Amino acid sequence: MIEEQINLLKKNGSIFSKQDIYILKRLCTKTNKEKIKDLKKIVENFINKRNFGVKRIDIGISIKKFKTIIQVPKTNLTRIYDIASITKLFTLKLTYDLYSEGIINLNEKITDSLPQINLQNCTIEDILKMNNSIETKGKLSETKTKEEFENRLLTANYIVTNKSKYTDIGFIILGKIIEYKINKLNNLKMEYKEIVNTYVSDQLNLKSTMFVPTKNNNFEIIGNGNHLNLPHDPKTRIYGGFTGAAGLFSSAEDFISLSKLIFTYKFFDKNFVKKIFDYTFLDEKERKRSYSGIYLKTRNNDHSYIPNSFTKYSIAHQGYTGSIIVFDFYTKIHFSILVDAIDKLTDEKTDNFFKYIHKLKKIVGLYCLSIYMSNK
Repeated sequence: MIEEQINLLKKNGSIFSKQDIYILKRLCTKTNKEKIKDLKKIVENFINKRNFGVKRIDIGISIKKFKTIIQVPKTNLTRIYDIASITKLFTLKLTYDLYSEGIINLNEKITDSLPQINLQNCTIEDILKMNNSIETKGKLSETKTKEEFENRLLTANYIVTNKSKYTDIGFIILGKIIEYKINKLNNLKMEYKEIVNTYVSDQLNLKSTMFVPTKNNNFEIIGNGNHLNLPHDPKTRIYGGFTGAAGLFSSAEDFISLSKLIFTYKFFDKNFVKKIFDYTFLDEKERKRSYSGIYLKTRNNDHSYIPNSFTKYSIAHQGYTGSIIVFDFYTKIHFSILVDAIDKLTDEKTDNFFKYIHKLKKIVGLYCLSIYMSNK
């Protein structure tokens, strides 16, 4: 039975080493409760590795009706993590929603909405696909005030390279276009953080997904270094804690809720999910990416964020602060690994962080697959 399931997964793009198959067969002799208990011990061992540099981890797992959250160390609070560039996934959703409603034309030029930012022939679709390169005269992260940030953004230039390049600047601009479109349509003056709260978090019932979270008795705000309730990303912090590129905080609970919406095509519809899989570009590490920097299955997956054991119908997103979210549309497996990895003194992750997070990603993926196989 297990061999049959492994062979079927292989036909759909999963890659297994002999060790992977041995681990899966051993895990499938255990109950799901035993697997989660084992996985929690593994996570504890990872945290105890001094050169990993992670203080707290939340792992959310959703496999059809099976759902669980592993917290190390355990707390009664909802931990909300700075998810950095995973914010772009929500900006992508807002853009596509406005496109579906006829409010945005993906082929319209950026200058149609923001004439003060002269990006020549750059379109909204170019930003979503990260076509070519967008650069400002000087780094946005080196500005000191929001006004200086705004002025430097006006120097953005669209450089045609005939290559795709992962960028924050394009999604910062995209957030401003969304502000412009929604405010013009409704005669409002909402900032981007209010728009995301209203049109994403509130509508989708994501109770702990927000910009600039306020401290209360239910939340523990972490993953952002020593920046209180502001994000680690310096560009977004200078701007006030929210842009279309970064700044959101979220929780394992919310990503489990999000997985149900994603797998039932209520976050992105089937047509757009197909477009995500159809469009790819390679980043500097030869990893397949798509709209908003979404990761797709790469055959040499050592530096990607989708486990080798997952199918080719998987997507992932990852942020600079270290957190990972993964969704496999074939198996309906979702997991998130949310980490408190930014050191409060150095304001960086350790040099060994990626070595360990990729190992942990692989292990979590195999445990998720074993639960999937047991529930078939």
